[in-house]
Amino acid sequence: MAAGSSALPIITIVALLVGAGIVAETGIELPRLGIQNLMGPIVLHVIFGIVGPFATALIVIARSTSGLAVEIGNMRVAGELDTIEMLGVNLSNFLVTPRLVGIVVSNVALTFYFGLIAMGGGFAMALMGLSMPIATLARMIETSIKLSDLVLPVLEGLAYGTIIASVSVYHGLRVKNSPVEVPRETTLALVSSLSLCVVMLSIYLIFSALA
Repeated sequence: MAAGSSALPIITIVALLVGAGIVAETGIELPRLGIQNLMGPIVLHVIFGIVGPFATALIVIARSTSGLAVEIGNMRVAGELDTIEMLGVNLSNFLVTPRLVGIVVSNVALTFYFGLIAMGGGFAMALMGLSMPIATLARMIETSIKLSDLVLPVLEGLAYGTIIASVSVYHGLRVKNSPVEVPRETTLALVSSLSLCVVMLSIYLIFSALA
């Protein structure tokens, strides 16, 4: 969970900027197109369904993937993992599961946090008069929010978190006995996590468009 708390400052800054940008842009462009009544659903879907979960996953990848892969890789090189196994301790229960659960839970919580802060940034833009009036925006959000807007970030957070944690642990355990393998597997963990998250986002967008 420490990985989650340490990511709060950067997530706060990014979420504020993203939320402000989305609300400012939609508040200007949608009225020009005559579909300003769709601003509530669009803002909720973009922030909570697309940008929020993916941006959170990118930040977690940048902050946690390398650290987790390096930690497990160095334990392998130092012989700590072999010692644990010799003592008859289940490596999955002792080492893998706590880290998987920690990253997944942290990612889900951070995804919700990102969405809330991004909405705060959007309301700040409305308050400064750089978008539609804040009362109008609040009313649109209130009338548009659905249960799916809250369930979707949880599911995406679980999926992204599982990808990040599983890939990080996998590449950390792939290290044998050479210290040279640690940076190589760390790089592979970063690239693989990012690639799989992009693939997942693409699949979600395709199915979302077809639904």
